[in-house]
Amino acid sequence: MSITFKQTIIHNLDLNMGQPLISKDCMELTDETESFITRKIIKVIEDQGACEAKFKQQVSFYEEDEPYSIIQEWKDNKFKHLAEILAKRFYSYMNEYGNIANGDLIVTNYLMNSEEYIAILKINFNDGDYTHFYSHDDETMKLVTNKGIYDKKINEAVIVKLSDVSVILLDGSKSKYISLMLDLDTRLSVKEKLRALDKVTTRVIEDYYDNPIKALNDLKANISESLARTNSINVAEIVEQTFGDDEEVLESCKDKLEEFGLHEEKPIQVTGSRLFSKYSNQKLKTDTGIEIKMPTHLFKDTDFVEIINEPNGTQTLLIKNISQLVNK
Repeated sequence: MSITFKQTIIHNLDLNMGQPLISKDCMELTDETESFITRKIIKVIEDQGACEAKFKQQVSFYEEDEPYSIIQEWKDNKFKHLAEILAKRFYSYMNEYGNIANGDLIVTNYLMNSEEYIAILKINFNDGDYTHFYSHDDETMKLVTNKGIYDKKINEAVIVKLSDVSVILLDGSKSKYISLMLDLDTRLSVKEKLRALDKVTTRVIEDYYDNPIKALNDLKANISESLARTNSINVAEIVEQTFGDDEEVLESCKDKLEEFGLHEEKPIQVTGSRLFSKYSNQKLKTDTGIEIKMPTHLFKDTDFVEIINEPNGTQTLLIKNISQLVNK
């Protein structure tokens, strides 16, 4: 992923100062600072908590100074004006909400894969590799290497593709304020889609199945197989595989997924080993305190695992064909 930076500016958003510290000019990027900002942009793109969004395009009395208006009619000479408007707007919301972290606002205009973008990156203060430096000579904020102030994780960012004004939004703040601040309509993030899928399918299984453990294991196995094949979760396919034998259950699940907009959702693209591990392994705990962890796919193979409903209402978990048992 190669990025070519055109213009980059940094403004300081520290409520202790009483007002944002606005740079008068753009930064001159070094190899180190280019690498730092590139890493932040890539983290936003790959973050499973980021979502697609779009500007609502509502007409405003101050339309010429609305970020959407400037971005829609993009000209390079509007870059510093846009960045200043954004810094003042962020600072205003920080003052209003009171629980938004202090930090620096990096705004950058760049090219990637022959497309032009604007990235708005709020880098909060914490432990990190870089700090800001304000040069009184040219009234410009700069980035310098200095172990000390930046959070390594980025929680708040907006990336806009200029060709179609489409948006990637990441807002991990407590206030979830950025969509309101920029007047954005948002879709569910990957994390939110998976949370909704888990909530719906778990509810359906608990409502309809006498043996929910087996049904939940089948569901997880189907998701795990989809991830292994395509690095994605095809919701329609998985629901059909899991509930297709019972039309009533299948329709109930589809209706509930429709409430979250997942009924006709394209496959959910998943990255990150943690999510793969969540579905590829299954953990069970009995009321007697026994804990078992095993690969999810084994639950679909009765040659290895079988859950038996006993006449007295208890369950028996039978693990078969073990060639070696190791104490860990």
